[in-house]
Amino acid sequence: MDQARSNKPFLLVGNHPCLDFINTEMIIEGLRTDLLEEPADLIDWLLRAQLIGTDERKGLRLERAETENLLDETKTFRTVLREMAERIVTNKPVPRSTVETINRLLRQRHGYPQLLRTNGRFEHLFHSSTQGPARLLALLADSASDLLCTADLSLVKKCRNNACVLYFYDTTKNHARQWCSMQLCGNRIKVAAHYRRKRLKNP
Repeated sequence: MDQARSNKPFLLVGNHPCLDFINTEMIIEGLRTDLLEEPADLIDWLLRAQLIGTDERKGLRLERAETENLLDETKTFRTVLREMAERIVTNKPVPRSTVETINRLLRQRHGYPQLLRTNGRFEHLFHSSTQGPARLLALLADSASDLLCTADLSLVKKCRNNACVLYFYDTTKNHARQWCSMQLCGNRIKVAAHYRRKRLKNP
């Protein structure tokens, strides 16, 4: 498998790997754009999201048929997670089928938990012995499981810009975040509102 890094404009604005994964499909110049066009894009995103390390990336060796299936399964799973996020932000229950899909992928994750001491602190980590596409899909499923189990789901939000499809976990102090990013959508909406008010005052 080609290990060359992609140059996709991945945005890690979701404050959670599961939401950042959903956000690999976004609006660019008015068009819905899939940033995962080839397996190398997925590997690069996993590295940037810190779900795999540099050494692990170098050790990935997937056959062509495996990479093609991996990308198809990844996109199918992302669709499931996007529908899950849509239901969460509209206060609808997560479907049983979504939980079953996550569990199906988690069942492929073989390994064992480990206790590590790093810089005087203890960490509880899962050491996976699963290799190939199953390992990568299980990592994505684990991030979805973590979101459902540990996050305050009332703080999962969609960007207030109607032309944006990005989600985020609101970790601000007063939980008043409205935009995926002030640079991307917040400032744009505020400038547009300013000009609307100005036109109303000066018709």
